[in-house]
Amino acid sequence: MVKNKQNNTSKDAHLYLSASQKLKQLISQHKDPTQKLPSLRQISERFSISLSTAQSAYQVLIDDGLIQVRPRSGYFLTTKSDPQLQPQVPAPDPGAKRVQIGELVVQMLALTRQQPVINLGTAVPEPQLLPLDTIAKAQRRISQRQRWAYGSYSPSSGEPALQAALAEYLQQKEIPCSAEQLLITNGCTEALRLALINSTQPGDVIAIESPTYFTVLLQLESLGLRALEIPTSPETGIDLKHLATMMSAIKVNACVVNPVGHNPLGFVMPDDKKQALIELCHNHGTHLIEDVINLDLTYHNHNSRSLKALDNYGLVSQCGSFSKSLSPALRVGWLLPSHQLTQITTSKFISNVSVSTPCQLTIATMLEKGWYQKAVNKHRGQHAERVQKTREWILQRFPQGTRVSLPQAGFVLWVELPEPYQAMPIHQKALEKGVLFLPGDVFSPTSDLYSRYLRINCCACKPEEVLEGVKRIARCF
Repeated sequence: MVKNKQNNTSKDAHLYLSASQKLKQLISQHKDPTQKLPSLRQISERFSISLSTAQSAYQVLIDDGLIQVRPRSGYFLTTKSDPQLQPQVPAPDPGAKRVQIGELVVQMLALTRQQPVINLGTAVPEPQLLPLDTIAKAQRRISQRQRWAYGSYSPSSGEPALQAALAEYLQQKEIPCSAEQLLITNGCTEALRLALINSTQPGDVIAIESPTYFTVLLQLESLGLRALEIPTSPETGIDLKHLATMMSAIKVNACVVNPVGHNPLGFVMPDDKKQALIELCHNHGTHLIEDVINLDLTYHNHNSRSLKALDNYGLVSQCGSFSKSLSPALRVGWLLPSHQLTQITTSKFISNVSVSTPCQLTIATMLEKGWYQKAVNKHRGQHAERVQKTREWILQRFPQGTRVSLPQAGFVLWVELPEPYQAMPIHQKALEKGVLFLPGDVFSPTSDLYSRYLRINCCACKPEEVLEGVKRIARCF
């Protein structure tokens, strides 16, 4: 009986792999990316295979990045864009420097509260792209069955139910961990801060991607750490040759990267480069901290591996969160450190004791029931579709010579303006027209390095509002 089952499994695999090869031949003649590919039923009839086999065959092509699914529309070729339209990578200053951007970031974030304004600045998806009804369902279960959660603190390391559910989920992503190794934090920001506190001293040099998410810069500034900017490709990530050169010249105490769904560039770092980064940091005795906040929001390869999954040295500290994929309001993240939790848990307790018990149990319930997984599978396709549309709107309406990133995950775009345009003056004019974006100045500690760049959130509001925001920005040139 077992033998027959194995034979059937092997036969199914042969069928869908054979069908996927036939599909590749078919789409090689399919030149128009706006034209819909054949439906599952059409493929089933054409190749005399079942619907489930047809779906598996298409999934192979999705994972290879050849095609994409557009919600409620069907299968389409992945848009192939001229790489020359990707933003260029300017050369940052070669030395490590103190970070002083806190005041500017606070000013920018304060503007998000202005009304009325189309907010394309804050990197969170609109409520329609979050599973709020499912979150409410999970919270009702907690209020009915675990009412004690509203009257007690959780352990500083985290609620055991969430630690267990999260450990199981991460193991499915090839990340080796146990529940006891996980520290539950108030979002990814606290996880990053704790990882830095417990691996560096004030004055240490920290290698960072350039550009990088401004929260990384704020943490370095507040902890008295020096930033060493490393040029970062919008396609493949941090420049390893440049990093190796700098590591040979000065002591780099830690390296902070965002390898899957980088903010603001959106790339997914290839696995061979991830492995090379791990080897490089290992050889130089450099702590490696990864931010995986967009790990579940990749478009094509739903199993993009993190650095932690590839780490054979126990070198990587992983910082994650459910803020982008589930809800920013819950403020639940995690730290999977490279070493023992005891000292880090003490730092966590001194900072804020623990994370909200009901919020932790909400996420634990969603993981246990499979509700979280279902939600991210649905929304990642919507993100991809909106990012593609917004990219097209920008290239159509912004000045000739504008370059726009081609993300593989997340929901933000990194835009390079042609000379002589500067982002800050455009930012001020756009505010007067009721639309907000973030200028590139807040993504680097080097003044003027990204003065011609800006970041736009493609999922901040409904598509028609995003389009209107792009139109208003375009009128500022």
